[in-house]
Amino acid sequence: MDEKKILIRSSAGVDISAAVHYPKKQSDRLAILVPGYLDSKDYVHLVMLAEDLSHIGYTAVRFDPAGTWESEGDISEYTIARELDDVGDIISFMLREKTYSSIALAGHSRGGAVSILYAARDPRISAVCAIMAPPALRRVASDEKIARWKKDGFRASLKNVPDSMNEKVFRVPYAVVEESIKYDLPAEVGKLHIPLLLIAGDNDEQVLPRDVKKIYELAHEPKKFISLKGVGHVYRRFPEQIKMVNEVVLAFLE
Repeated sequence: MDEKKILIRSSAGVDISAAVHYPKKQSDRLAILVPGYLDSKDYVHLVMLAEDLSHIGYTAVRFDPAGTWESEGDISEYTIARELDDVGDIISFMLREKTYSSIALAGHSRGGAVSILYAARDPRISAVCAIMAPPALRRVASDEKIARWKKDGFRASLKNVPDSMNEKVFRVPYAVVEESIKYDLPAEVGKLHIPLLLIAGDNDEQVLPRDVKKIYELAHEPKKFISLKGVGHVYRRFPEQIKMVNEVVLAFLE
């Protein structure tokens, strides 16, 4: 397995920071990994998933959305619309390098939702794995925090990579929340006619398994729903939980 750090010039004119994991043998299968809310491409669960996918013959790409971490842009650009464009720009870049017969999207939380939204717009996508995807994208905070966010005009979020080693504060404007509200994930999932995997964690208190199941019930076949015992929303902090999630994703995509 070979890993390469790259910069991809987006259609908006900013550099998107990405890491590409190549399989040992030539392959025509591509996977794009979409991070959760303000998550870095370098979080361990994404790195491990990219490595695992490369071991079964995928070229796997993880990236930082515009306005976050190592990518260019202002945090005000961290909208769903912009992230959908980022995914498309990454796919276009990879297809300029070579031809892929299948393109899978996999994402956690907001990244899972973005994966579904993008797949509903691009017929080139072959499969989607959505890990703990929220049915409503505004669910990044409680109603009380959302109200405070609106009043203040922004919300400061502290994130780190790896844990406690590289802290960063993102002052996310309320406009980002307003923009996300217009996306109706339950309606969008009904547009998919490709294999769809929906993973829930029965210890997830942010995106409840019953909410993930609702998305599943609205989706067309072929589809699969799995609720993993003992797995929480921030499963990246627990190696055994990462392994459980990755095993399900690999079995689905292999």
